[in-house]
Amino acid sequence: MDGCVVRLHSVSFNSRVEGGSEAFTAQPIRVNFHQLLRTSDAPELLPKVKNQDVLMAVVALLDSTLPDVGSQDIHETVHSPRANTIILLRDHADVLEEFSGRSHPDSQGELVSLKLPEASQDHQSDSYQLSELYSESEDSCEESCGSEETDHRWSWEHFCAGVPEFLAAARKRREIREEAGEDGEIPSSAVGVECLLVAAAAYERKTLLTGEKVLQLSLLATRKRYRRCGVGRYIIELLKSQSVCGNYDALLAHADSDAIEFFSHCGLMDDPLLNDKFREVRDEWANTTLMSYLPPFTTELKSRNPGFSLSLAGLEVEVNLARMTALSAYQQQAVCVTRLVREVKTLRDQLELQREEVDMLHNELEREKEKRHKIEQMFLEYKLRKTWQLLEGRDSDRGSQTDSGPTSPAEAKPEPGHSA
Repeated sequence: MDGCVVRLHSVSFNSRVEGGSEAFTAQPIRVNFHQLLRTSDAPELLPKVKNQDVLMAVVALLDSTLPDVGSQDIHETVHSPRANTIILLRDHADVLEEFSGRSHPDSQGELVSLKLPEASQDHQSDSYQLSELYSESEDSCEESCGSEETDHRWSWEHFCAGVPEFLAAARKRREIREEAGEDGEIPSSAVGVECLLVAAAAYERKTLLTGEKVLQLSLLATRKRYRRCGVGRYIIELLKSQSVCGNYDALLAHADSDAIEFFSHCGLMDDPLLNDKFREVRDEWANTTLMSYLPPFTTELKSRNPGFSLSLAGLEVEVNLARMTALSAYQQQAVCVTRLVREVKTLRDQLELQREEVDMLHNELEREKEKRHKIEQMFLEYKLRKTWQLLEGRDSDRGSQTDSGPTSPAEAKPEPGHSA
């Protein structure tokens, strides 16, 4: 399974087209675009189709389905050295037969009624044109997004430089199909990679600081006409298969509110307590919910090992270890709770003693206040009594002087007949 391109077995899906009676077949391919595009003798993903055009079609699909991410971030994510992309491609002959058998080509599929704008050398205009390649405005529950800045050899400028040629060729193929009409024969060259692509998903393997190996799903998108056919669920099952993606301890995905139900049906959990162990990657995307899938003890890769045994000894060891770990955790919790109870009791006793001391000081203060009040009252009564005595003494002195009369010689009058 090593290499930058790994082709898996083709899979059949039930299509929604024409009442769901039609089925289609697609081949999943795991590709590392960074290694593929920097290899001189790289194999072709599709016959007579440049690998750069396949990358452009993948970026266009993801950009039209995930408009909030941005084509540049999508390109950097898909073209990251550590990122792998799973793409589902239909057979060229099957798609050509479908186009030839349609009575009204313009009403079947988003690619036939495609209206591409004029090519431009402006990079921002190129990004907008790519999003128009798959004109899907509504959101799908089979998608998730994420991106990380990385250095890549085939730069964003080179990518944008090839967009006008790619769009012009896609426009030309559409015009040929429209001109052929119902009775005309559509040439094989009129079916390009944009018609063969069904879905794409980019993921990356990471090792967290805790030492756990996780498989992080970054981008997932399915073309509008192939949704609700089981394509997204099949891609998730491929990611769960460690024979395809390698060994890992958990599969992680950042899901928005519309995608939580889809990932839940695929076996991923949004338990906040469980996913807290992956908090290292939890905040990479805002307004999303981190969901995880934990593989079983015995994976498909281990079961294919010639030395694999059906004995449950290993599982019993894991269960016993988990039981011992849980028992140890319970004992630690019990010890912690017991010590906390004793600590609370000690604090309550100290608080009770402090309350008694406060009450005693309060009572003593009240007694001192009462004693001081009595002393002040006695002193006031003493002052009033002394003042009253002083006033009475003055009044008595004045009364005695009035009763005795004048006593000075000048005031005394001589008696008649006597000389002075």
